[in-house]
Amino acid sequence: MDFWGTVRVLRRRWYIAVPAVLLTGVLALYVYVTVPTRYESSGVLVLTSPAAGGRYSEKTKPEDLVKVNPLLQFDGSLTTTAQILTQILGDPKTAEELAGEKSTATYTANTGPVGGPLLFIATEADSAESAEGLVGKVLEKTVNELAAQQKALNAPEQTFITAQILVKPTTASAKIGGKVRYVGAATVVLLLLTIASTFAADSVMNRMKKRKGEEPGAEPPSEKDVPPPPSHAPPSRQAPNGGQPPRSQGVPNAHQKTVIIPAPKPTNPAWPTKDD
Repeated sequence: MDFWGTVRVLRRRWYIAVPAVLLTGVLALYVYVTVPTRYESSGVLVLTSPAAGGRYSEKTKPEDLVKVNPLLQFDGSLTTTAQILTQILGDPKTAEELAGEKSTATYTANTGPVGGPLLFIATEADSAESAEGLVGKVLEKTVNELAAQQKALNAPEQTFITAQILVKPTTASAKIGGKVRYVGAATVVLLLLTIASTFAADSVMNRMKKRKGEEPGAEPPSEKDVPPPPSHAPPSRQAPNGGQPPRSQGVPNAHQKTVIIPAPKPTNPAWPTKDD
């Protein structure tokens, strides 16, 4: 059925469609209110290498070491270290430890489009405080895990890679996109159910009317329901008594006009006339 056919059915069964549409609005509002608002926060870490590089000798005096700017020492090793930290933070056990058991708060840790040595942390929780607090926990966990991994490898402390916080936990902001998507999906589904139920009710009612008309004891349709047959005859003239046709008074064909045709006179009469 086309669009206008659907509109006609909805107009004909408005007493079914209107309550269903109102119910759809109420349920959509209920979904919007009940779905919790999510908040997000983020932070950024950067990994730097020591000024002395990755090698250290106890025989070398500190004043003899070549001083280097750590920010000029970015190389592939820092990128690899950042990727190792993202794998550690992505462990389900680590996530449960930071977010809490059976918590709805979540976080992500990745190196972003650059690939390192930056480490981006993003969190999402049901409250602004939880989102910001989780960012702080992840940043602290990253710094401690970096030091623990280097100690486990027996690396000299003078060569440790350090993690510095570039962006502290940002002020959490509300995310309403998820709620809007839930409401939109619920509204579409309910509207489709409304149209389907209206069509089903219209079909059932039409069948009931048709079946009722076919029953043997059903009343015949009245003259108002039966349209008059088309007439091709020209309109008749108005009757002289105010438009009302003359009554027949029980005489058949009384409404027809009788025309008397006089008989023709004979040219050669067989009988004598007065003149003869």
